[in-house]
Amino acid sequence: MTAFFAENGGTILVLAILSAVLIAVVRSMMRSNKAGKSGCGHGCAGCPSREICHPGQ
Repeated sequence: MTAFFAENGGTILVLAILSAVLIAVVRSMMRSNKAGKSGCGHGCAGCPSREICHPGQ
Protein backbone atom coordinates (compact mmCIF):
# COMPACT_ATOMS: atom_id res chain seq x y z
CA MET A 1 0.00 0.00 0.00
CA THR A 2 2.83 2.38 0.82
CA ALA A 3 4.44 1.62 -2.54
CA PHE A 4 1.24 2.66 -4.30
CA PHE A 5 1.24 6.07 -2.62
CA ALA A 6 4.97 6.49 -3.23
CA GLU A 7 4.56 5.78 -6.95
CA ASN A 8 1.39 7.83 -7.43
CA GLY A 9 1.88 10.63 -4.89
CA GLY A 10 2.07 13.39 -7.49
CA THR A 11 -1.07 12.26 -9.26
CA ILE A 12 -2.96 11.95 -5.99
CA LEU A 13 -1.84 15.44 -4.94
CA VAL A 14 -2.95 17.00 -8.24
CA LEU A 15 -6.29 15.19 -8.02
CA ALA A 16 -6.81 16.45 -4.48
CA ILE A 17 -6.02 20.05 -5.49
CA LEU A 18 -8.32 19.93 -8.52
CA SER A 19 -11.10 18.41 -6.41
CA ALA A 20 -10.74 21.19 -3.83
CA VAL A 21 -10.93 23.86 -6.55
CA LEU A 22 -14.00 22.24 -8.09
CA ILE A 23 -15.74 22.05 -4.71
CA ALA A 24 -14.92 25.72 -4.05
CA VAL A 25 -16.35 26.79 -7.41
CA VAL A 26 -19.57 24.82 -6.93
CA ARG A 27 -19.97 26.15 -3.38
CA SER A 28 -19.46 29.73 -4.62
CA MET A 29 -22.05 29.25 -7.36
CA MET A 30 -24.55 27.82 -4.89
CA ARG A 31 -24.05 30.73 -2.48
CA SER A 32 -24.46 33.26 -5.30
CA ASN A 33 -27.63 31.55 -6.45
CA LYS A 34 -29.11 31.57 -2.93
CA ALA A 35 -28.26 35.28 -2.63
CA GLY A 36 -30.16 35.99 -5.86
CA LYS A 37 -27.12 37.05 -7.84
CA SER A 38 -26.91 36.48 -11.56
CA GLY A 39 -24.83 33.55 -12.75
CA CYS A 40 -23.43 35.36 -15.77
CA GLY A 41 -22.09 38.38 -13.87
CA HIS A 42 -24.07 40.98 -15.84
CA GLY A 43 -27.24 42.82 -15.07
CA CYS A 44 -30.51 41.26 -16.12
CA ALA A 45 -32.06 44.41 -17.59
CA GLY A 46 -30.66 43.95 -21.09
CA CYS A 47 -30.37 40.19 -21.09
CA PRO A 48 -32.39 38.39 -23.78
CA SER A 49 -32.76 35.35 -21.52
CA ARG A 50 -34.08 37.28 -18.52
CA GLU A 51 -37.43 35.51 -18.60
CA ILE A 52 -35.71 32.13 -18.23
CA CYS A 53 -33.85 33.14 -15.06
CA HIS A 54 -36.56 35.38 -13.59
CA PRO A 55 -39.99 34.39 -14.87
CA GLY A 56 -42.72 36.95 -14.34
CA GLN A 57 -40.47 39.97 -13.93
